[in-house]
Amino acid sequence: MTTPIKGSCLCGAVRFEITGTPRSLSYCHCTRCRKQAGAFAAVVMVRKADFRLVSGEDQIRRYVPDEPWKHVRSFCGTCGSPLGEPSDDYELFPIAASALDDDPGVRPVLHMNVQSKPAWYEIADGVKQIPGTYGG
Repeated sequence: MTTPIKGSCLCGAVRFEITGTPRSLSYCHCTRCRKQAGAFAAVVMVRKADFRLVSGEDQIRRYVPDEPWKHVRSFCGTCGSPLGEPSDDYELFPIAASALDDDPGVRPVLHMNVQSKPAWYEIADGVKQIPGTYGG
């Protein structure tokens, strides 16, 4: 058995564990991710079976956008920390890498929607890039 990867929000109200190795770590530069997370959003993809909310379910708020957008954004209602999109509805979902307290054991594999990145941000890490302009 591996040691769980622990995660939490800034104020500590929301805590979670990931028991398996995340499927991937990627960066999204779409305008919607940037508005929630900064220059880009870093997310790890995790299996529902590997994710366990330890505390703070009552603190989690969800922003459900109007169509045509589809990605729900979860965050702590106290401190506003992005949490990703933990869900009972999907077998695989993104968790905000910024909320991880431990090393997830995976490294970035992709920059998505780089045509939407701010002009002042230069990608210089050699990780694969996909242009796209999706706004999530």
